[in-house]
Amino acid sequence: MKLTELNTGAKLDPPGVSLQPAMKSLAPRRRVLLLALVFLCALGVRFLNWQSHHNEALVVQSSVALNYKHQARLIQRNGVASLFYASSTTNDPDLLGHPPGYPLWLSLIYRVGGEHDPVTQLLQITLDSLSVAIIALIAFNLFPATVGIIAGFLCAFAPQFSWNALTLLPDSLAALPILLAVLLITLAIKRPGRIGLGSVLGAGALVGLSCWLRANALLLAPFLALLILAVCPRGTRFRPALVLLCGALVVIGLLTIRNAIVFDQFIPVSLGAGQTLIEGIADYNTDGSLGLPQTDLELIRAEAETYHRPEYAGSLFTPDGVARDRARLARGFAVIRAHPFWFAGVMLRRAVGMLRLERTPLRLARTDAGGSSVIQWPLQTVQRLFITALFLPLSLSGAGLLIYRRRFHTLAILLVVPCYYFCAQSALHTEYRYVLVIHYFLFILAAVAIHTLGMKLRNLRAEKSGAEPQ
Repeated sequence: MKLTELNTGAKLDPPGVSLQPAMKSLAPRRRVLLLALVFLCALGVRFLNWQSHHNEALVVQSSVALNYKHQARLIQRNGVASLFYASSTTNDPDLLGHPPGYPLWLSLIYRVGGEHDPVTQLLQITLDSLSVAIIALIAFNLFPATVGIIAGFLCAFAPQFSWNALTLLPDSLAALPILLAVLLITLAIKRPGRIGLGSVLGAGALVGLSCWLRANALLLAPFLALLILAVCPRGTRFRPALVLLCGALVVIGLLTIRNAIVFDQFIPVSLGAGQTLIEGIADYNTDGSLGLPQTDLELIRAEAETYHRPEYAGSLFTPDGVARDRARLARGFAVIRAHPFWFAGVMLRRAVGMLRLERTPLRLARTDAGGSSVIQWPLQTVQRLFITALFLPLSLSGAGLLIYRRRFHTLAILLVVPCYYFCAQSALHTEYRYVLVIHYFLFILAAVAIHTLGMKLRNLRAEKSGAEPQ
């Protein structure tokens, strides 16, 4: 089944404004060179930002980062197998608020190169640059090479990605497996005949891997399975969708089994859903009429007072972390049942807020003479362009063009991950770093709009000069 077969009924592209996939027309050597160029550009931009911001980024969510580093030291000292021992100090209940994938990553770095934050940051910006190359490769498989190059360079220069890759948090790393999963699905549905089961199994496993880093993608696999059901013809759709779900369940299940062994409780990935639910509701209850806490400190102090347990004021999850988080969920659901239409409005506003680009530090290092370097000044200028007022209209225009061309399956591939976060993450307290991955796909849509506009302008100029439009 070829990708062009996925777009049955699509309008033919007008002369000179093609949006057909580039992979057949790209020689393998040229493809590799283009991806290498995008990767090196992304790495260079991130390295320049690292030079200016590596110390500044270390203070972002410093208390959370310290918890990750603390567990990484415990894993390094006690061994990876200690994650499955209930008696091990590695499994402090206070650390249940996050899955152990990022501490595992840090412990590996510490074992090989020692505990040096700059080393961790440099490795993370390298992997983040790989994410940029992957998004360019996804675009190559869906659109002309120009769209892939534009999308790659947009992601390479976007300060939002560079900044989040510098923090000692798993957010940028968690995006990489999701991008790889979408790439595998895109490649699988292009193949003639039956969809490759190995590819979709790997895609599901990669979604599970992302959940080991951050729990936000816990329900993403069903959305990707729905994508397969939507784009594949009858008779070939149910098995790959089921295989994808199985791949995710196996990897996530390892973490669930570990939690059951260690904590003797059913904890799919980590705790914290109840906390983020009620604090997320409180974010929009500005008058405080619902009586919900807006911060972790307010939450644990209120619990200590409500349950007459002074020890609750010292931690979110110790003691009785599972019971407390489930009680928080019940409290949040009670508010939702009492105010369903208001909460639906909250989710809508939060989903719209996810479309905004984060305002990140743009200051770059100065030369000894006090002026900006030849490279840094243009980079700073370009990065100032990454604002919502510019890129949101471009992304919406790109989506509109695909709808106009009836490229519905292509649009579904690009929007399945954003739609998941719009539907699932919008119910909880949300920060930009939680939904970082959706902007990779929105930049592809922006690249579609830029490419189409460029082709239109080139054709208009050719018509004025009397030449044939290309």
